[in-house]
Amino acid sequence: MRFAFNCRSAAGALFLLLSLGLQACEEFEYSPYEVRLDDDEKDINTRNIARIEALDIAPGDTLRFILSADVQGFYEENEAMVHNINQRHDIDFLLLGGDLTDFGLAQEFKLIHEDFKTLQIPYVAVIGNHDAVNNGQLAFKAMYGDYNTSFAVGNSKFILLNTNYIEFDKQAPDLDWLEKELAASAGYENIFVVSHIPPENYEFGQENAARYGQLLSQYNVTFSLHGHNHTFKYSFPFDGTVPYVQTTTSKDREYLVFTVMGDDVSFERVHF
Repeated sequence: MRFAFNCRSAAGALFLLLSLGLQACEEFEYSPYEVRLDDDEKDINTRNIARIEALDIAPGDTLRFILSADVQGFYEENEAMVHNINQRHDIDFLLLGGDLTDFGLAQEFKLIHEDFKTLQIPYVAVIGNHDAVNNGQLAFKAMYGDYNTSFAVGNSKFILLNTNYIEFDKQAPDLDWLEKELAASAGYENIFVVSHIPPENYEFGQENAARYGQLLSQYNVTFSLHGHNHTFKYSFPFDGTVPYVQTTTSKDREYLVFTVMGDDVSFERVHF
């Protein structure tokens, strides 16, 4: 009788464990590479670009936006940055210049969005090299949309370009696409090209750098904006006509604020 009791107890325990396991599958991912999203985690760029366009900023209005980048894993600093920005009432939107994650995992993207969705302004992200590893390309596209995209607000055009040459098997950056976007931007006073890796880095693809610089000069781009190197840099490479700006990581508790007034564009480094 004692032996039979133990068998029944063991069978019951096994059934309970299996039941709990099946229930847990509804709450947890089978794999860190799985991309399972809530509705508010899908098509973030598309939805936030629509919010930016709905601001109805006229060409003569003052426009202010923030550039930040390389926020991967710095959750405490990101929370502090979002809190700091929410205390301001003069910013229209934020550009996130890539490397939202360390390992390209969906859970990392989701954790970053948990902070940045609490911004009182829209934010738009470009893909970084860390975001493109493992299953990151799939996760980024599901959450943020196309790797290359653009939008216009006021008298300014913003072109977001994937420059992750290595992670995209030398198929990025798509400079033919960039040239078409630049050609279509002739009516705007200001053009901003935003990407993660700057053209001076070998990860941009050495064969791409010269043409990139030539295109930006040819179409009178206002600023080329980047992250990746985890340090602030302001320079005039190539023929010296277009300013290139790299912002530092959020770990340094700094972001850049750009102010656009007509064709006058300036920026300041803000510490929080």
